Amino acid sequence: MKHLILPLALIGLLIGCTKEKPVEPIEPTPPIDTTSHIIELGKGSVLRNGIPWNGTFSAHFNANDQKRISLEVKLNESGFDHILSVSDISILVGYQTIEKRGPGNSNNGIPNARYHVILDLDQQLNTYNVDSTRSNQYVELLSYDSINHIVEGRFQTFLEGPTTWSFLPDSMAMTEGKFHLK
Repeated sequence: MKHLILPLALIGLLIGCTKEKPVEPIEPTPPIDTTSHIIELGKGSVLRNGIPWNGTFSAHFNANDQKRISLEVKLNESGFDHILSVSDISILVGYQTIEKRGPGNSNNGIPNARYHVILDLDQQLNTYNVDSTRSNQYVELLSYDSINHIVEGRFQTFLEGPTTWSFLPDSMAMTEGKFHLK
């Protein structure tokens, strides 16, 4: 009788165990929206070293080449002007790699980035250039309206620069950048 109780208890447990069926969605999931904008018109956002950096975004055409644009972000922090510029961006929709600008090769058709820290609009404290050891630096134009001159996209760049100022970091990670500008 002892040997019969254990197998009967196990059989009872196995019969009582059932696998839960996954819950079926009631409605089909909607397709991914590819027509709405990543950020509202006239706005931009970026993380500087992982912290939201709420500067004023602007975009403008290059004076020499109307098929290229520049993106600029300005913010005044503690009396210092911080300016991030991503320049030489083609107006063609798509992915473009950001590279370090060397001496004498500005406006060479390759997007580049710089970050400046300026005091009183004329005393440059530090300049950060693209960290050429990183390969995941890009600007991607998602849309460009040639009639209304509205550009939308995203970017990411990593910058480095020598600094003698203790309150400035020696590198900047500008990530998750988004813009939608006129």
